[in-house]
Amino acid sequence: MITGIQVRMARSGLKWSAQDLAEKSGVGLSTVNKIDREDGIPSVRIQNLVAIEQTLLATGRVRFEGETGVFVQPFEG
Repeated sequence: MITGIQVRMARSGLKWSAQDLAEKSGVGLSTVNKIDREDGIPSVRIQNLVAIEQTLLATGRVRFEGETGVFVQPFEG
């Protein structure tokens, strides 16, 4: 399960706002903001966290490592 800090780091690496992630994942902005405020595993519905994780992974640029690690492939060019 991904953590709030991993979501924040992935968003930052992709240069996505909370609004961008909400729109792309289909998760409400208030839920994304709640996740952003937590460092550990957020207390949100599992379905929402899975949707966010899948959305970030679907970019092909994000990889989660362990409980706190995130790798974001830089943009080329």
